[in-house]
Amino acid sequence: MIILEKEFVSGEGGYSQSPGPLKYVQLDRTDKVAVYQRWYADGRPKDFEVFKIKILPKGTNVFKVITQDDEEKYPGTSQFGFSAWSFTNEGAARKRFRELCKANDMEASGETEPVAAMIVPAGRFTTKELAEKNGIAYPEATLWIKENLDIKIVALGEERRNVKGPMSKVFGAKTA
Repeated sequence: MIILEKEFVSGEGGYSQSPGPLKYVQLDRTDKVAVYQRWYADGRPKDFEVFKIKILPKGTNVFKVITQDDEEKYPGTSQFGFSAWSFTNEGAARKRFRELCKANDMEASGETEPVAAMIVPAGRFTTKELAEKNGIAYPEATLWIKENLDIKIVALGEERRNVKGPMSKVFGAKTA
């Protein structure tokens, strides 16, 4: 089995197209979940990535190269929001890491994962405010809103929340 490296450098700077390569440092892992911190080439911290470890079986064809052994793979951009998440602070990343570890323990014992309760802000709120209230990344809050629109929350329109920038979509809790 080829396992993920504890430290490595990307070639292009990741999805955000950062100038220069990014350094990846593994902060913690289990056999099924890992958390990495990413750093800019100049030594500034960038973000944290938490993901379920995927294993490519021996003999898998990857871009015309056949894997010689089972191999752990770092997630691609299409996996973010589904089996991988990005966070701007370590506390939120470690929280998600613990949740995934707990969920994997439950899967192994045959239990089901409890649905994480989302704290919906009182009154009108934006996606950014929902993310901040729950200590999650903006894309995760966006996905939650899409899944719960017209079920738990309703779109109330748009309003300007900042002096500069575009209008923000505003939501509210759905009343019975």
